[in-house]
Amino acid sequence: MNAGHRLRAQYLSAMGITVWRRRPPPGDAARAIDAETPAAPVAGEAPVAPLASSPGPAVLSAVTEVAAMGWEPLAEAVRGCTRCRLHGGRTQTVFGVGDRAAQWMFVGEAPGADEDRQGEPFVGRAGQLLNAMIAALGLKRDEVYIGNVLKCLRYNALVQLGDGRWERIGRLVRARYNGHVMSVDSDGRLVPRRVIGWHESPVGARRVFRLTYRSAKRTGNGRASIQLTGDHPVLTKRGFVPVEALRPGDSIATGQGLSPLAHDVACGTLLGDGHIPADRTFLYFGHSANQRDYALFKAELLVELDPRVDFLSVAAVAGGEKVYPTVQVRTRAHRALRYLRAEFYPSKKRVPAWIGKDLNPRMLAFWFMDDGYTRIRHGRQPIAEIATCGYPTEDLQILIEGLSNLGLGAHAIRGRIHFDVKATKALCEHIAPFVPPSMRYKLHPDVAPAVPFDPDRLRPESATVVYEEFDREDVTDQPRADKTFFCIDVEQTHNFVTAGGVVHNCRPPNNRDPQPDEVGQCEPYLVRQIELIGPRVIVALGRHAAHSLLKTELALGKLRGQRLSYQGIPLIVTYHPAYLLRNPIDKRKAWDDLRRARAVLEAGA
Repeated sequence: MNAGHRLRAQYLSAMGITVWRRRPPPGDAARAIDAETPAAPVAGEAPVAPLASSPGPAVLSAVTEVAAMGWEPLAEAVRGCTRCRLHGGRTQTVFGVGDRAAQWMFVGEAPGADEDRQGEPFVGRAGQLLNAMIAALGLKRDEVYIGNVLKCLRYNALVQLGDGRWERIGRLVRARYNGHVMSVDSDGRLVPRRVIGWHESPVGARRVFRLTYRSAKRTGNGRASIQLTGDHPVLTKRGFVPVEALRPGDSIATGQGLSPLAHDVACGTLLGDGHIPADRTFLYFGHSANQRDYALFKAELLVELDPRVDFLSVAAVAGGEKVYPTVQVRTRAHRALRYLRAEFYPSKKRVPAWIGKDLNPRMLAFWFMDDGYTRIRHGRQPIAEIATCGYPTEDLQILIEGLSNLGLGAHAIRGRIHFDVKATKALCEHIAPFVPPSMRYKLHPDVAPAVPFDPDRLRPESATVVYEEFDREDVTDQPRADKTFFCIDVEQTHNFVTAGGVVHNCRPPNNRDPQPDEVGQCEPYLVRQIELIGPRVIVALGRHAAHSLLKTELALGKLRGQRLSYQGIPLIVTYHPAYLLRNPIDKRKAWDDLRRARAVLEAGA
């Protein structure tokens, strides 16, 4: 493979295409196209009727004003345009870029924040993907022409600030708050990030939804939630998804979380002696005085939950003399513990089903130190067992499955989990690095000196976001009571934590859904650009570009794959690159659209 082919393969990889085969058309190997390219229109085949072939009557007078302009007068007119409200918030206009005699023309929706600052369309992450799409066709950005036609939360949506407090998004926007809010980075860690933009936009015709999740804080008659427009993306395990496109089984990022270390210690403790009350969200556990060091050890590992340690004397029976010294540890209330409470206490204490797949040695170590021990028998090999707190049979099977996934065979007898001689040694080898000096007596006597305690395996870690499975009751259509919705831009991560989950930056006002009057005022400039360029094929990027050019309300899915035209020029509709960044699974469909555009162009050569 030569350098050119390797580079093209990289562009195809950016498009999500991993299989690439070439077949030279007869007599013209230099113009080889993909063997899977859809067939060109067949002579005599009835074409799909174009949805529009001329500008709408609302813009005819404006078309007349610019119809005779050349490139420079047209560019000057765009630079000084004040036809609609958008001019008040822009940094500069975005006229278009590329070959003014190009065969290909790509039309987007509207400039975003990056485009507004630089004065050129598609220069952010979406622009990088568009460049890869163009390069995958064997073209360069300057060989095509790229132009433009021209999502938010309700005022009272609560946003978590960097210090843990909560504030309404409307207040943040109106006050132009430039401090930190909580966000989720690419590794799933909860991190503070600075606010760098503030936006208000009309809700228009967009649907409004209420979003929450199962373990959200109870407030009044329901759970804490947010109201947001249906096109606003929320973070799920399959990426950012518009709230109106959420599917049953999606897992939503709650915006709350624990470090992996604190999660493992808390879960191991809950499998053992730990407890979360039904009406509160703190973790509680206690140990006898001879396990004082162990209790303090666990409290130190849970430092992010701000534990409080009490040394008390308790009675053996109610009302008896307080003669037994104990150490009791209680963390502060934490929203992430709501998730664990929901998992471990659907009613009474149970073993979550995910333990069967996700039990790990660190979690197992704390469960064993709480409720397990190794029996040392004279003349016989040591064997281990773990008490199981009265869990029902089906829960014991979950625990045995989790142990089995770690390579540890075990069986349940009379409410306890037992390990044979071989499994006992393997169990202790798994957990020994996490067992501190005060608890080494619980290990197999041969393993304790051979596998030392490793404090590096228990170093503090950053908190990572918790996901909860989406339920249809977690998102409901709402009346559009408010006319104005709000959003913020967050540096680097481009998302922020709300009471209803993690949401993406919305598009700013000059990149929101274009309003009809705004489209009408900008359309004459686009019409003239198309006339001056005379492209042989137009690619409409996204729903709004397609609707503006074709004067239709049909869904994008019904427009893709059709033989359409604008002023007699073939027009192909595909996804906007920004949508593909959030939904990479659809990149292959976009590639199919581009191949169709290439086939149409070459058929007319």
